[in-house]
Amino acid sequence: MIRAVPIPFCGAVLFAASAAAAPALPPTAFQRAEVFATCAGRLSALATFQRATQTGSHSATETLRDNFDMLLEATLPAAMDQGVPVGEETKWQARGWAEVAGLLSAQQDRGNPTRVDHANDGLNRVIEDCRALILTSG
Repeated sequence: MIRAVPIPFCGAVLFAASAAAAPALPPTAFQRAEVFATCAGRLSALATFQRATQTGSHSATETLRDNFDMLLEATLPAAMDQGVPVGEETKWQARGWAEVAGLLSAQQDRGNPTRVDHANDGLNRVIEDCRALILTSG
């Protein structure tokens, strides 16, 4: 079953509760906040790389990152009620940033094609994991 959740921003956001449509969101606000923050960090690193190298659509990536920032902001009060310490979301964002920055760096190792392949696969997987959580239209 797919449940539409209205969110006030350009483009519709749909949360998929069915594994067939997309991965299910974690059950607790604490876990959702961590996922949203990690994805925001990942997408921020990717957008920075895209902007610097003029590859990909940094504006589309930034829009997706903004969506995760908004979801994090909406989820954080309930997550804090469940025990998330103040500032923990910044650590999660930094972890997501570092993860993608490491993969982007490994992609540049032209002397090691296996490492480049693993980095490409890893980057595609972690970004797709985030994209699969929310679907935007328009």
